[in-house]
Amino acid sequence: MTLSFHIRHEVTSERSREVFSAIRLNAPLDHITQADRQQTRLRQIGLLDDNDLTTDGRTVDHLCERTPALWGDLLHYLHYSLWKADEPLEYGFSWTYRSFSDYLWRAGITCLDADLWEPVVGLLIGKIESIPCFSRSIANTTREGTVSLSKYSLIGATHWFRALTPPVIEREVFTRRAFCPPELALLALGWVGRTQGGEVGIDWLLTPERREAVCKVCLLEPTALDRVLDWTLPLFPDVIRPGTGAGVYGRFLRFLKWPELSDLLR
Repeated sequence: MTLSFHIRHEVTSERSREVFSAIRLNAPLDHITQADRQQTRLRQIGLLDDNDLTTDGRTVDHLCERTPALWGDLLHYLHYSLWKADEPLEYGFSWTYRSFSDYLWRAGITCLDADLWEPVVGLLIGKIESIPCFSRSIANTTREGTVSLSKYSLIGATHWFRALTPPVIEREVFTRRAFCPPELALLALGWVGRTQGGEVGIDWLLTPERREAVCKVCLLEPTALDRVLDWTLPLFPDVIRPGTGAGVYGRFLRFLKWPELSDLLR
């Protein structure tokens, strides 16, 4: 296994969608720039198996046929959530994607210009080298024996940020957004719930830390979260409901099951 933290900058939302659509229609791919690399990414995030759509791929296809703008948000979520702490040497590009996404969210308003890339690359390399599971493996599981990360890795991530609706990048400036699709909000709540102590059927308190985690996934302004929740919960009553608790402790939610992509086909 080769450990790589690089996000290929030639893989983009638009090209990947072209490949995805062509495979769905059994159409040729020759006209799509570096179609093989788009296919590889779609396989990594679970939408392709060999040269056919997976179950999740077919679900994404149905969702985007109904609401085309969802493509960017769904694939952002898949990129963000793919890396797992219990399998740290797999999908290093997803670790980079999540870390850079979180960096931009914490910054709040950031110009995507030449002054940004080098400091953030240095920050991420330093973080990688300080994490024991990575530092022990760099010499033996990377192609060059070092961390391969550059400004092009970060540019590779921005291709997917640019595909979000509502946008987070306008005129080369990143800002948190004031709304996100309820489909992304549901997936984000489920991911944070699974990774931060939630249990199905039991009230789950949205602590400040959990609220922040959900906002990071959605690239959402924290003051907008409750409005997004008020919009999201009634749409998916078979998956999540308001909790029975309330009051001084904050807002409670109750998962009836962990959200899956198929749950978005309401």
